[in-house]
Amino acid sequence: MCAGQQWRVVGKLNPAHASLNEGGFDLQRHFVAQRVIGTLKVKQAVQVGQQCSLRQKIIDQFGEILSTRQNHGIIYALMFGERGRLSVEHIQLLQSTGLTHLIAISGLHIGIAYLIGYLCARLLQFFLPVKWIGENLPLFSGVIFALLYAWLSNFAIPATRAVFALLFWIYVRKQPFFCFPWQWALWSIAGILLFDPLAILSDSFWLSSFAVLAILYWFRIFPISSTLSCHPIMGKIVPLIHLQIGLLILLIPIQVLLFNGINVMSLFANLWFVPLITWGVVPVIFSTLLLPLRSWHNVAFGLIDNILEFGLRPLTYLSGFWTEINTMSIYTVFFCWVFAFIILFGWYKNYLGLLSCIGFLLFFTKSQNQHEEHDWCLTLLDIGHGLAVVMVQNQQAVLYDTGNRWSDGSNAKRQIIPFLKHHQITPINVILSHNHLDHTGGTSDLIEAYPWLSLRSSFGQPNHLACYQGQRWQWGMLRFEVLWPEKLSETSHNNDSCVIQVSDGYRRLLLTGDLEKQGEKKLVLQNDGQLKADILFVPHHGSNTSSTSLFIRKVRPTLALVSSARYSPWKIPSDKVYLRYAKKNIQWLNTAEEGQVTICFKKEKMEILRYRKEINPRWYHLWFGDRQFPL
Repeated sequence: MCAGQQWRVVGKLNPAHASLNEGGFDLQRHFVAQRVIGTLKVKQAVQVGQQCSLRQKIIDQFGEILSTRQNHGIIYALMFGERGRLSVEHIQLLQSTGLTHLIAISGLHIGIAYLIGYLCARLLQFFLPVKWIGENLPLFSGVIFALLYAWLSNFAIPATRAVFALLFWIYVRKQPFFCFPWQWALWSIAGILLFDPLAILSDSFWLSSFAVLAILYWFRIFPISSTLSCHPIMGKIVPLIHLQIGLLILLIPIQVLLFNGINVMSLFANLWFVPLITWGVVPVIFSTLLLPLRSWHNVAFGLIDNILEFGLRPLTYLSGFWTEINTMSIYTVFFCWVFAFIILFGWYKNYLGLLSCIGFLLFFTKSQNQHEEHDWCLTLLDIGHGLAVVMVQNQQAVLYDTGNRWSDGSNAKRQIIPFLKHHQITPINVILSHNHLDHTGGTSDLIEAYPWLSLRSSFGQPNHLACYQGQRWQWGMLRFEVLWPEKLSETSHNNDSCVIQVSDGYRRLLLTGDLEKQGEKKLVLQNDGQLKADILFVPHHGSNTSSTSLFIRKVRPTLALVSSARYSPWKIPSDKVYLRYAKKNIQWLNTAEEGQVTICFKKEKMEILRYRKEINPRWYHLWFGDRQFPL
């Protein structure tokens, strides 16, 4: 199978959907920004066209040569915009040094391609008649090279936006009127949004826009002296250092907002690595496209691989200076940049009263959105099929289950740890309900991130605290009591789940793991009068193997919380289970529908915050498609 082939498929198209949690990557917004409308589950496929696209043929042509190179993932990203072959180590290294912008074909790369095309045409003009000596041919050649590079990236959205800005710059340059650089920048941004309104949801759009504005602002406020700029040596070094210092300082707010941290040494990382890519790697890449000689390809890609290997060595050291900052809000970023523009344009001289009113309104709006202080909170994270509950008081947390894991990641890395860091919470204990992967999968990653964690489980591991019937302990204002199982079990099946009742003196909640009908029956017989709980974590993700009418009647919850995946292969939660709760007028909150669910308590008061409705209500966070259980 290759790009460009035509297939006739029979399948089911599922609307786009993603897990939504505070601190985690907003995949649903990314889907909308990339115009991904859904996922297709193919049941039958018939190939009707075997021809691969020209771009795919070019990629395949270089595949054999590139596969033997140590840094082939970075070469693919720089050459074709294909980032799927990047190793996890390279991704982490480039992100922690502030160099991820180099592996997405965008403004810098399109600009380099344009410059190469422009210089090639200027060189060609040395051999042409005088009538061909002019600016139009180099401009045209530069645009062709830029379009070629964008085509190689399959016209990825950042590359397309960069080409649009380039064409607009050329158009303005050819006009008889004068245009300030900041006017060109603002017109380009407006034109991009007019051409592609969904670009406003893209992180790359904001990064590139802020980077351009930062450069213009920096050189306006802190221009380089003419003495330095005219120096034969320093005139080439100082502007580069001056530019990187400006970008480092002015892009701190947007970097913290998007990446939850900064690397103060990214200045040196960019000063080192950007010139290597700009003048060492990209020109050689273009030479391989312009000279289709296999002997040259072997030499060229060997040279590129050596340049990358040489350039990556210092980055390992510089990556150690990454500092995580998880408290900056969009209001802070907005304030920083508005303040910069106020200084730049001197608005404080004539519009002080208006600016003061706007500032007051923004402060008042933010203060109105602040939630009341609470005694403690619990959060059911949206992790798909699995379970991860976080109970928080005094910025410390106890976790109940750690979600799933897969070959290259886990729910701990993707959702739990980002959530904890976002709220600056320190976990102190993890309770594992039973030894199934969708409940214990993130444990090793959590221990790696927080080595002091203590573990409690029902399956008798040597380094675990025991979790079986009759145990009680106090943590702050919360009292924990284990109701099930009767004893430790090495097999740890669903019915061996550690069932815990948690109480703050005003309300109770019941954590049930994957308890099934047989376990529920025994639990009711042994704890008939003690099962009453205000909040019930629905057993076994709402499967029909659990939540018997007897169990629900004995617990008598007012709120049922379910952790499940929208497109679960096991078709859970079951509609029969949902109806059992609905008939008893029990409020049903499913993470697949609501996203992250946080409940905060202040004495007898309880506040429910759902990601899609209260925490981050945005139109792109809506539930697309039919409801699982129509209201």
